Amino acid sequence: MTGFTVAKAILEQLGGERFVMMTGAKNLTGSDDGLSFQLGDNPRRVTHVRVTLIPNAVYSVTFFARGKAPEIVSGVYADSLAEIFESRTGLYTSLGGRAA
Repeated sequence: MTGFTVAKAILEQLGGERFVMMTGAKNLTGSDDGLSFQLGDNPRRVTHVRVTLIPNAVYSVTFFARGKAPEIVSGVYADSLAEIFESRTGLYTSLGGRAA
């Protein structure tokens, strides 16, 4: 994958435009190996998220929250991205969300 192909794939795996509408994600920035974005208010006070493709076709997801050290979750498979996001932010990625 080259260019912004990885960033586009990550956004689609999170839910695409539906994800953006449900979470209020903004300032989406793609790179050759990932996607970063900013979040508005959420229950867990996460301000930014960075998803990076790492070797073996898995992701490393970094959550930045006010007043806390960044939380890094490594070894995340594409089919678990939305679940990890929901559990760490408390935001639903779709109407059938799982956030607790």
